[in-house]
Parts: sequence; C-alpha cells; structure tokens
Amino acid sequence: METEYQLSPRVVLRPGDRFKASAGPYYRLDDGRRVPMAACGLFVLVEIVRQRTRVYLLAYGRDGWALLHVEGRRRSKVPGLVCRPYRVRRAGKPYAIAFRKPIA
Repeated sequence: METEYQLSPRVVLRPGDRFKASAGPYYRLDDGRRVPMAACGLFVLVEIVRQRTRVYLLAYGRDGWALLHVEGRRRSKVPGLVCRPYRVRRAGKPYAIAFRKPIA
C-alpha cells in the first residue's frame, strides 16, 4: 500500500487529506451530448491503490465511498462510455462540510 500520491512537483496527497475531484467518466449519447457518470466534489483520501500502470484513490465523500481512477488508461466494454481519469486538486482551505463517519 502506498502512503502518498504526487499531484504536482509541490503537492503531495496523503491519507486523511481533503481534495476536490472533477472530470471523470461520461456517457456519450448518439446525438453527441455527454452525460456525466462521475462522483465529483470534496473527498477525504483513505487509501492509494496502484494496479500496474493505473492509480486509483479510495476516498470518502458526501455520497459515501468512491474509487477514483486518476492515472493510466482504461477501456470500457460499454459502447458510448468514455473512461476519462478524474482531475484531482488539493482543497486549499478547510471547507465546512459535514462528512458522515466512515463505517469501520
């Protein structure tokens, strides 16, 4: 298990840090419109999972647990689903958002 994830040359995420996630996977309709399938918003990092060339962040957010794909390539077997990695940035200020306690 890894203990840190390097976001940029100056920013490192460690378990317990808060971050914002955006972008993520979407579904492309026949007429070209995009339907977002992503879990976006504020999260608390729980664990970093590295699987070959892919990196996932296991995090807890407003809607519960999420496994966010942030690095590497993925393919979808579902036609129209685009597996775009999440964009992650560190939450600079301590936001006043009440998270439910994770189930231990």
